Amino acid sequence: MHEALREDLRQFLNDEQRRESALLSSGYQGSAYLYESGPTKLVIKQAAGGLLTGWFHRLMLRREAHVYQLLGDLPGVPHSPGMLDDTYLLLEFIDGESMKEARHGLSDPPAFYDRLREIISSFHALGIAHGDLKRKDNVLVTPDECPVVIDFGTAVTRDRSLFDRLVFRLVRRFDYNAWIKNKYDGDYAAITAEDLRWYRPTIVENTFRQLRRFWRTITFRQARKRRRGSREE
Repeated sequence: MHEALREDLRQFLNDEQRRESALLSSGYQGSAYLYESGPTKLVIKQAAGGLLTGWFHRLMLRREAHVYQLLGDLPGVPHSPGMLDDTYLLLEFIDGESMKEARHGLSDPPAFYDRLREIISSFHALGIAHGDLKRKDNVLVTPDECPVVIDFGTAVTRDRSLFDRLVFRLVRRFDYNAWIKNKYDGDYAAITAEDLRWYRPTIVENTFRQLRRFWRTITFRQARKRRRGSREE
């Protein structure tokens, strides 16, 4: 990345009014801004928090930057120019809509989800597992209906130690199970014989699912949802 661009990025971040007008999202972990200058469009991620939480979030941001460097120019994920001043993570801006919003309007859902699985397998082959693909907001749908996987903040890498490899294998399984969940919208009875080979629920997921069902039962969440639905009708 040219130094002139780095300097303009610094000026952008130091201009509070300009920066706030370009805010894309903000949460307890940090904020994301859209930088635009001519044909250049970048997403800038900044960690948030105080002394302790801020240190941890910055550490996670640098770790995410490392993951993007490992991903390189892999199709189907944003490309990253790296970190700016060891504080801000720079990412390619992807023009797309969240899969959460766009999935019902897909013209060819099987082709879309097949391509999404190929992307997942591609970064698995590089030794990277995402870990948070059940969140439909972590997949974008471009105007030509191509999937793009974003937000590798919780990703794990397949390193040399036995522990790292075991964690990678577990999270890799999470990714494929999430792909099934998203493709079939949680209707596991509808999974085809061909896709069943990608679905193997883990003990962790089964336990969490049972706890979630128990919580929904004792808090009457499903009953409240049904009542809201009947009122809306």
